[in-house]
Amino acid sequence: MEKFKVYAQEEATKNFLGIRIVSSIQVTVSTADKPLAGTDAHVHLNCGSIGDFFMKKAGEKDFERAQTGTYEFDTNCTLAALRSERIVLGHDNTGKLAGWCVSHVAIRLKFAGTDDFHLYKQWDEIGWLAEDEAPYNATAVEIQKGI
Repeated sequence: MEKFKVYAQEEATKNFLGIRIVSSIQVTVSTADKPLAGTDAHVHLNCGSIGDFFMKKAGEKDFERAQTGTYEFDTNCTLAALRSERIVLGHDNTGKLAGWCVSHVAIRLKFAGTDDFHLYKQWDEIGWLAEDEAPYNATAVEIQKGI
């Protein structure tokens, strides 16, 4: 199945040198406030060779209607490497109600030797990630084009 594409401009990190080491990636995802917008599927952020990060908090029901969750992943790559990777947000289409309506996604980066996260990119109103929902009929969205 073809993925649809929604791209965003680089934000606070756009003037950072590519040699900086990214030590953590923080992803904040909001589910839309619409009927049946939540998902029971396994959600992940694929950053190519950097990693495929599954988003799940132990003991919590993630990705429910009108809910926002933040997930943090350790990494060890350069900013240039991250910029060059294709990034895809998606799910495995499993569970009783797999379709998912995404309202907002933000990726923040923490660099080696620092404590603060810096906004990398953000997207609003991505829409439905569901095989049975028009107009995309897809379970994943490409949010950064690799080079």
